[in-house]
Amino acid sequence: MAVQINPSILSADFARLADEARAVEGADWLHVDVMDNHFVPNLTLGVPVVESLAQATGTPLDCHLMIENPDRWAPQYVEAGASSVTFHVEAAAAPVRLAREIRAKGARASMALKPATAIEPYEDLLPELDMLLVMTVEPGFGGQAFLDIMLPKIRRARQLIDKHGLQLWLQVDGGVSATTIERCAEAGADVFVAGSAVYGAQDPADAIRALRGQAETATARAAWACDH
Repeated sequence: MAVQINPSILSADFARLADEARAVEGADWLHVDVMDNHFVPNLTLGVPVVESLAQATGTPLDCHLMIENPDRWAPQYVEAGASSVTFHVEAAAAPVRLAREIRAKGARASMALKPATAIEPYEDLLPELDMLLVMTVEPGFGGQAFLDIMLPKIRRARQLIDKHGLQLWLQVDGGVSATTIERCAEAGADVFVAGSAVYGAQDPADAIRALRGQAETATARAAWACDH
């Protein structure tokens, strides 16, 4: 599967979101972190901002809902213009039903796992998803250091995806940078959320190209990719 780079607007200038979205138009997706100050100890943005962003950029929106009661709210983000919606399995009451509803509304359905949440109990849910997100920091704040202890979990997730022959994207989010992206790719990730590594760079577009190149090189030599 092709490497994808998704800049996170959590690291962008919120006073210039439309401009910041246009600054990364070489990206595959624009990652939008939605936080409610309940599921995570931070408050960011909601449906109205997503709706405005969808109108301001041609880059598809990848909305990551770090919120309570995603069963109620996730469909509204599809209606607001998100092309991919990620809910946390720790917060969802009925994850299969929610994934199917997101898909039925025309978006890709993704499920996220916090660092302490194992992937194995959710193996049977994977065919209901378009993407699986393995958090490589505790969700809630940008700029955190990458948790190396998540690399075995990424590998296990990739093994389960391959075991079932699924065309399922495997996303990592948290501390992804020039110093960590190759390890993530070698472990099995193919979609990379990068916040400060992109928006903190002098030229965000160049940063995207550099990260993509690193991930592609690491993927080419990875054992899991050679088996495909």
